[in-house]
Amino acid sequence: MNQYRVPRVLIVLAHFDETRNPEGRPDFIPQGTGHLFLAGAFARDRVSLRAYSEFHDGPLVDEAAFAELDMLVLTGVTAAFDRMRHLTAYARTKSPGCVIVAGGPVVRNLPVSSAETFDYACEGDVEEMQAVIKEVFGEWAVSETILPRFDLAGWGGPVSYVETSRYCNFKCSFCALTAEGRRYHSYDLGYIEAQLRNVPAKKYVLFIDNNFYGNSKDAFHAKLDLIRSLWKEGLFQGWIALVTGDFFRDPDNLEAVRAAGCLGLFSGVETLNEAQLKRYQKKQNLVVPQLEAIQTCLKAGVAFQYGLMFDPSSQTMQAMQDELAFITGESRMPLPAFLSLTIPLLGTPLFDECAAEGRFLPSAKLRDMDGFTLMTHPLDNLDDVALFARKLSRLDGNRTQILRHCLGFYRNYRRSLSGRQMIHLLANSLRLALPSVMHRHGLPTRSGSDGNLTYVTTTQPLGPLYTPAFRVGEGFRAHFAPTMITDASGALDETIARNLEYRTGQRQRTSLGVK
Repeated sequence: MNQYRVPRVLIVLAHFDETRNPEGRPDFIPQGTGHLFLAGAFARDRVSLRAYSEFHDGPLVDEAAFAELDMLVLTGVTAAFDRMRHLTAYARTKSPGCVIVAGGPVVRNLPVSSAETFDYACEGDVEEMQAVIKEVFGEWAVSETILPRFDLAGWGGPVSYVETSRYCNFKCSFCALTAEGRRYHSYDLGYIEAQLRNVPAKKYVLFIDNNFYGNSKDAFHAKLDLIRSLWKEGLFQGWIALVTGDFFRDPDNLEAVRAAGCLGLFSGVETLNEAQLKRYQKKQNLVVPQLEAIQTCLKAGVAFQYGLMFDPSSQTMQAMQDELAFITGESRMPLPAFLSLTIPLLGTPLFDECAAEGRFLPSAKLRDMDGFTLMTHPLDNLDDVALFARKLSRLDGNRTQILRHCLGFYRNYRRSLSGRQMIHLLANSLRLALPSVMHRHGLPTRSGSDGNLTYVTTTQPLGPLYTPAFRVGEGFRAHFAPTMITDASGALDETIARNLEYRTGQRQRTSLGVK
């Protein structure tokens, strides 16, 4: 391409909202940032860039956005593969010469389908984007250092996002990172500092690492030394990070992060049931009793948040209800930041287990791997479990218990947590108890706007996004057909099987050192 012609590039974080919400979730924390890191691979002022998040702003259906594009860059979780195909159809209809680039978990888990759909199906990390830019436009269009382009985000708010490491050193059976099989590593301190100096001043920082703690105490403390110095310099007001359960084995870790400006930690509790933790291969949560770790964290003045997951294919309704009853009645721990069903993501040990045992429901759709749609045969009655899933995110029927929990939690930790920390944790509890009230005050809720949702993949409607927002070329209509996990009999779909077989072959070749 002519160096003197400014290329037009659109980068989209593709997303399906499980509630069919057409307006996005601008108040949700954390936001996706993959598109902003990808934008950082392009040389500033030499490329006309637009970055768009469907998670933040809702589905991109503006016909004009796809006109006169030279490149469309797509990223998103694996379940967003169909949405990426839709956006590809739009771009190729409005800009026939547009180069389509896709990457992330989608491409790694669906390598064959991705290669057939996109011009560049990138299985590597964000740095691979630089090689693509160089090949398509020339070296002049490539940025030397990839710093996220938050100036293109289109959102404000109190939180900025920084990444200090990549991947995770644990292999939970349900985790997408386990499926990807990449090795955990920490970033260079210079790059971490560059990111922190790049965030808007006087904001809070959310470290979006999959495991901020990592597998090296030396690297962890070196990182904390840097963060503490920049925090004291006044670059940001405080920070939050995600740590794995082994972090709490050393009680000195809490004092160290607090001294460096940490306001809160998120950790994947997933379940308080030891047998289920072992089933998930989540051994890091067995190092310290989880309730003990949570209490120690809160008493140290560090807010604690977590998520819970339920697997109806391996847990009875009674077991799941008992765990919810325990948590809503236990004021020594906060209520969860989110609740969901366990997702048997492509390529994970959990997916392989479900496929081998025939646990997937018939006509299961990739689009439905959202954590709220039942994908597998439950142990209990299907209709009863579907009702459980429908009520799960709002803890319907537990309002009085939740409000009682709020009062007890406040009494337990009013002396150790700041007012700001307490308000944040209690606001999450009220979101579960009073979703309609909190929604009117601008706090994120899961509204379930489509009354036709069944919460069972076999009968769950696709939703309006599978109807083109505007006329697309005849050859692209197939892009709006859903990607199926199973056929009508419950057998693994041929397309999915072909992708998984190819992926298995890739891993075997890698283990043998064959390129």
